[in-house]
Amino acid sequence: MIMFTEIQRLFGKLFPGFIAMLIVICFLLLGIFQPLEWITYNTLFRLRGNIDWNQQIVVVTIDDKSLAVFKQFPWTRRRYIELLNVLDTAQPNVVVFDIIFSESSPDDTALAKAMKQHGKVVLAEAWDTQGKPWFPVPELEQAAITTGHIFSQKDGDGIIRNVQPLKNGISLLGIAAIRAYGTFMEIPPLPNLEQPLWINWPSQVQQMPHYSFSDVVQGKVSADLFKNKIVLVGVTAPGIDVLVTPFNYDPPTGGVYLQATFINNVFQNNFLDLFPSGAWIILLLLAGPVWGLVIVRWHSRKKLGFCIGLCVLWEIFSLLMLKINYWLPVAAPITLLGMTTGIVIWQDDLNLKAENQTLYRLANYDSLTQIPNRHRFDEYLQQEWGRMARDKSALSLILCDVDFFKRYNDTYGHQAGDSCLQKVAFAMSQAIKRPSDLVARYGGEEFVVILPNTNAEGAIVVAEKIRDQVKILAILHSASEVSEYVTVSLGIATLIPTADIPAAFFIKTADDALYRAKKEGRDRFCMITSKELGIN
Repeated sequence: MIMFTEIQRLFGKLFPGFIAMLIVICFLLLGIFQPLEWITYNTLFRLRGNIDWNQQIVVVTIDDKSLAVFKQFPWTRRRYIELLNVLDTAQPNVVVFDIIFSESSPDDTALAKAMKQHGKVVLAEAWDTQGKPWFPVPELEQAAITTGHIFSQKDGDGIIRNVQPLKNGISLLGIAAIRAYGTFMEIPPLPNLEQPLWINWPSQVQQMPHYSFSDVVQGKVSADLFKNKIVLVGVTAPGIDVLVTPFNYDPPTGGVYLQATFINNVFQNNFLDLFPSGAWIILLLLAGPVWGLVIVRWHSRKKLGFCIGLCVLWEIFSLLMLKINYWLPVAAPITLLGMTTGIVIWQDDLNLKAENQTLYRLANYDSLTQIPNRHRFDEYLQQEWGRMARDKSALSLILCDVDFFKRYNDTYGHQAGDSCLQKVAFAMSQAIKRPSDLVARYGGEEFVVILPNTNAEGAIVVAEKIRDQVKILAILHSASEVSEYVTVSLGIATLIPTADIPAAFFIKTADDALYRAKKEGRDRFCMITSKELGIN
């Protein structure tokens, strides 16, 4: 039994953490935390600060300036031939077009010739929303050293956080570019291509080496800047190929920087690692209940203080982990801590209220009859005495005594006597209907009824109901001189309280009326009114 009680107590302490854990797991399964995690992801990146871009990567941007110079877009193949001719003078380099040449053009042969002359041109391919291939025209695809896909999926906030290295057996454009680069330069080992890779955004894309397409073609940029480089070519002009990053969101940038960032991550070996899902579930299973167990005896302020402190520490820890390329969840752990703390405090509040109610009941209710006790009667009488005095309304008091109760105890025993008192108390409670009326145990076999806003006639009605309810009980009382069943005698006092009359006088008046009822033969009521007392 003792062990069972201890287990119950332990479960009660662990309960808040278990509830919080279940709620958080449900939220995770429903994806409720996802928007919050995206917000913290973006915020942590900006707080982390910038990482330098690898200088082996260069972007040639088809920007507003280039569109202003060369007018309408898309351009003819001649523009790209001009670019390849310039970059061919800065060999060796790899030219990566983040543009899909899927429609035939009269200039395809000329562009294919320029691509073959350069020898290290990588082209992009993709799939439309229905999964239909969107590949370069065959002549250009054959002229390229390789191709790579540019398929990507945006999260709900518009940011791409991971890429698929392989899709339908085709490598990502960035991987194809790195492999082509490896034909003449040493490259780092490629990551595991069988699973999604999480992008580690270095900084604003404007901080990486980039040059306007028009400036490069017009010879305003030294060709030496492209030597031994991976040269990515893509659209950055607004509204064409939009890319949102934690650093470039208003305004966004161009999709070519996704491939640039991927290549940068490979060269710097700093893709993001995620918290293992299995370990995360174990953490959830343990953290909530353990935290609830730790704080269960603390004061509410201490609970809140430590909870806030731990939440801040977790955010700082998550930021530090991001600096070493680990992305930790933030919203779910903080919610778990906060919810566990909140449930513990709520549970404490419920326990405190329950304890207060228990103490209140112990102080104000009779343990045997479960009706208000003498203390509660005195308190309530003072309250109603003052209220009736202010309202100038009648207040009635009924003192009730179980007839020949000592003989009943002697005849049937104290346990039967206790049962009798319990039944009489219940019967009296049934006789009153208004919430403002109060039945209390006055002491021993005596009971008392307070009737606010009740004149003499109303008090008599209640007294008769009490007698009737007690008679309905039909409790045998062979030692009684007035009936074979238990009966009661009642004394009634009614008056309008004033400041000149003490409440004790009111009680004595009801007691005198009770004495009169007993003297006149019991099993009846007697009343003393204010007129008899000479009180107007």
